[in-house]
Amino acid sequence: MAIRHLNYRLDEEPVTGAVRLVPVPVPPGPEAAATVPEGGSTRARASASAPDSGGASGAVPAQASGSESGGETGSWADDAEVAEWVALAVGAGRGRGADGLGREARFSFSRLPDGASLLCRTGGAGRGVRAIHLTGADAARFAEEWPVTLLAAGAGALGSVTDADAGTGTGTGGDVDPDPDFNSGSEPGSGSGPGSGSGPGSGSALDSGTGELPVPGGPFGTAELSRFARAHEPRVAPFLADVRRLFDDPAGRQLVMAEESPDTVARWIALACASLPPAYVPSLTFTTRAADPGRAPQHIVGIGPDADFDRFDSATLDHLYRVHDGLDGPGSPPATDIWATWTARLWIAGVPLPRATAATATVAADKGAASDTRDGTADSADSIPDSGPDSGPDSGPDSALDSEAFSPTRLVPVLLRAGLLSGGDLAELTGDARRDAVTALVAAVRVSGGGPAAGRTGGGTAAGRTGEGSPEGRTDEGAPTGGTADAAPDPGTPTADQAPPPVGPAHLTALCRELHAHDPDAAAPLALALARRRLGGVGPRDLPLELADVCAELPLGEHAERALRAEYGGDADEALWRALREPPEAWVEPLRLALAVAADGGRGIDAAMKRLARALRASDGTDREQAAHVLDAVDYAPLTRRVLKLLGSDGGIGRLDLLRDLAASPQGDWLRRNLDDHSPQPLRLAAAAAQWGGPGAGLRGVDLFGRLAEILPGRRVGDAATLRQMWRLVWRGTEPAPADLPWLARTCTVPLLVQAGLGRHITGVVTAPDRVDQETVAFARDLLHERGLNRRQRATAHLLVLAQDLADRRRALPQSVHRLQALHVDAAPLAVTVRRGVGDLVALSLVRAEAPQLARPPVFDYLISSGPELLDPYRQLMLDERRRDQLDRDLPLQPEDISAYYYLWRPTRRPGTSLDWRQVAQELLREILAPVVARLDERRLGEVATVIANRQGEARVREWNAWRHGFHAG
Repeated sequence: MAIRHLNYRLDEEPVTGAVRLVPVPVPPGPEAAATVPEGGSTRARASASAPDSGGASGAVPAQASGSESGGETGSWADDAEVAEWVALAVGAGRGRGADGLGREARFSFSRLPDGASLLCRTGGAGRGVRAIHLTGADAARFAEEWPVTLLAAGAGALGSVTDADAGTGTGTGGDVDPDPDFNSGSEPGSGSGPGSGSGPGSGSALDSGTGELPVPGGPFGTAELSRFARAHEPRVAPFLADVRRLFDDPAGRQLVMAEESPDTVARWIALACASLPPAYVPSLTFTTRAADPGRAPQHIVGIGPDADFDRFDSATLDHLYRVHDGLDGPGSPPATDIWATWTARLWIAGVPLPRATAATATVAADKGAASDTRDGTADSADSIPDSGPDSGPDSGPDSALDSEAFSPTRLVPVLLRAGLLSGGDLAELTGDARRDAVTALVAAVRVSGGGPAAGRTGGGTAAGRTGEGSPEGRTDEGAPTGGTADAAPDPGTPTADQAPPPVGPAHLTALCRELHAHDPDAAAPLALALARRRLGGVGPRDLPLELADVCAELPLGEHAERALRAEYGGDADEALWRALREPPEAWVEPLRLALAVAADGGRGIDAAMKRLARALRASDGTDREQAAHVLDAVDYAPLTRRVLKLLGSDGGIGRLDLLRDLAASPQGDWLRRNLDDHSPQPLRLAAAAAQWGGPGAGLRGVDLFGRLAEILPGRRVGDAATLRQMWRLVWRGTEPAPADLPWLARTCTVPLLVQAGLGRHITGVVTAPDRVDQETVAFARDLLHERGLNRRQRATAHLLVLAQDLADRRRALPQSVHRLQALHVDAAPLAVTVRRGVGDLVALSLVRAEAPQLARPPVFDYLISSGPELLDPYRQLMLDERRRDQLDRDLPLQPEDISAYYYLWRPTRRPGTSLDWRQVAQELLREILAPVVARLDERRLGEVATVIANRQGEARVREWNAWRHGFHAG
């Protein structure tokens, strides 16, 4: 590796008048030095000067000039080509005022296609340029630190070196400064202030040609950059995100920094260099000021208010460049990412960034130099040509390592120690990044005090990394070594006693809970690590209770909790299993220990709960007493609840008697004390039944049943299982009183009773009701689904349903008469209320039927043979005033109905005719039909006679006429 120092002036060609950079020659000795006047037009020989490390005076030829590292002679490119690169790097002759470079001092760093680096600084009111040309195989590794280090030194070192080249320094070939104002730029810290690593005649590494760097510090230290980040807080994260995108594939767009002063741009660049992993710093090129940013080849280009650049054009802002405008312009839409957000958070909080790992720091040696590119294809005449097919800043052989360098995971420990990390931040990570972050947190738990496993984090800037990655402390083979022993550290770098304290378990626990709320699976390893750390310092005696507390406080998943309890529980379950062979008094301590470590997967806990439930259900009072004593002694509510759950869910309906006996025993108070709304329902019902239905003045029957229903959800029985349990607890094998059956049928509903298999116990609501009404028929209809009914009960239900259907005209009367008669036979003997109720319904159907149907079999035969249960309501319905009015109004117009009623009610001696029918028919003939016939005229009478003759014959007509004449005679 070799370093060459070059001086140029912006001058005018004598012949063509073109403004261009021309080399400034160095006189062969102090006595021959000549001052070049500012603004002079003397055209010097196109040669570059370099210090003579041997101290001999005289000019060094261009092809042999320069300082060499390690004794190796560098191969120099053509001087004219280097001059063109310098002109392109500093923007000579570009933009407004092309006759100069601007009065502000410009600082730029560029990468050349051959892997060399070019560091330039303007001076002399914008008419002079000093450059350092770094070449060699180790150029990228060397440049890993020195651009930002020179920035941190305020470029004073650079000024000193180039002044020495011009002849003003000691140990060089002359003492004449070709440009007196060359060192008067406005770069912060320029000159030999505290931030300068070297001054004129200081014997700095660059002065002596050893290749070492100036001492870091100055206005670009960690503390200064933190203050700068806080002052520009909203812009830091978007800026760092755009810097990181320069290393994407494909690379991000060129950055344009619009600021009033190049000093501000220099701070942005220093912030970028200090934030990037060291391996990426050599690939980041920049210039603090460009008159025409469209022709600037660097990645980050600083511009001022007068730059030839439209800061308000939407296409420029959205598609061509990433513009960060500090001049009140809109700038490009901000876009950030997790790495940039977290890095900005550290800068703003004043927390140094973590040191790069050794693996990341060594990438530069293999990575090589990436070319300076911008979006689009630059003009070949005005751009530094690409060094290869991979022209982006992220070109390199190890893409996996490159992606890991920007992983937010490496920031997790320092964010954690600074209290700047939340569960929501971790939840924003995905895939491997989230797993790696959790792994870092787990490592932090293992450190004493809960801090991260890594030691104190170093400074975030390259200037602050004096012990690692900087040339002062570099000990790698083939790299420069040495450095001054009394070099002052960066004021912004915290010392060991200033590092943040280790993170406490409370903060890690809160972070774990927050992460669990977003992703339980991701939080599980951290929760398990926190639990193990907490349990690691607990003695055996306190372990059970501490383990229970840990499982309750930390968001452990089911599998993690089971693994933890198995790990720290030991043989508690086996000890409990052995203790179960002893009397119940010996179960207490083993049971308490097994519960504390939650050995739920073993056989001991399960067997103990089953035996306790069986003892409580036993008829022996001693067993119940011992089981209750064990549960009281253990005093573990979850265990009691689980035993009561087994007690209430195990067994059939017959076990309810045992539960009620338990509730009525001396242990009943213990049972009621441990019951709550979440206890098994059979237990709560049994306890209530024993309490309210006790001997003496206790409730009985439906009174007790209704009181038990009050403790049910909705205060009503809603399912068959509950109904069976309550039935068993109230009647215990007996039957409800007949008077209670209608209340039960209404309260529980017959379908639910049938579903519960209790329909046979309420058949009395159908076979012996107080009365037959719509509700009774509905009970009968639902009761037909009960499989346990006998023949008489089922026939009675069918009879009621059929009678109601006939009355509602859902069934045809002629087709149902035979079925009606058969059901009367099967249901015999019928209760009086049922006979009357069925008679009422059938009579209603007869009244509503058409008269011709009644005059024909089988309805006529059924009617004339019926008894008073049917005929009495039939008579009452026919003689009802409204019915008579209707017949008086309708019959004169209906000769067929008059003929049918006459045939139905006429006197007859037909076998099977009941005396009751003869009496009813005679009355209906006299009271209903006779008044109607008496008002008919001859035409209507003739129509009736014609119908009778057609349907019944001439004999029936003569009978009709005789009845009619006799009626008139009477």
